[in-house]
Amino acid sequence: MSVSERLEQLQQKKVDLKSELKSLEEKEKTLGESIKILEEEVALHEIEEKVNAKRAIVERLQSKRRALKKKMQPKKKSFERNVQEEGFEEPTEKPEPAQEWTEIQEPESLPQEAEELAEQLGEELEEQIKKKKRKWF
Repeated sequence: MSVSERLEQLQQKKVDLKSELKSLEEKEKTLGESIKILEEEVALHEIEEKVNAKRAIVERLQSKRRALKKKMQPKKKSFERNVQEEGFEEPTEKPEPAQEWTEIQEPESLPQEAEELAEQLGEELEEQIKKKKRKWF
């Protein structure tokens, strides 16, 4: 093989390698962008899950509140009917609202459940964030 032939082969190989390098760099860039998009979609999905969980908690709390209010309304109406039927006079001093609600203790347990669920979701999010950090470093 002559020197000119060898030089031509080397130059051709150099052109081929540069072309492959450029192609790989473009693919790397495209994959990097695709990964960023997927990471954002995953983060968005995680936030949507949290929002849905919070909505469910709020809905349960609102439902419980409505149920408790419904339980209290018939008692008030029946008391008012008894007063009207029996001719009792209303007391001059009305009890404070806090005294009327002292009998009901169930709503305290529901916010506790909400706090526990919120803590659990927060811990899960922290774990997922730590896992993501480990992947990139």
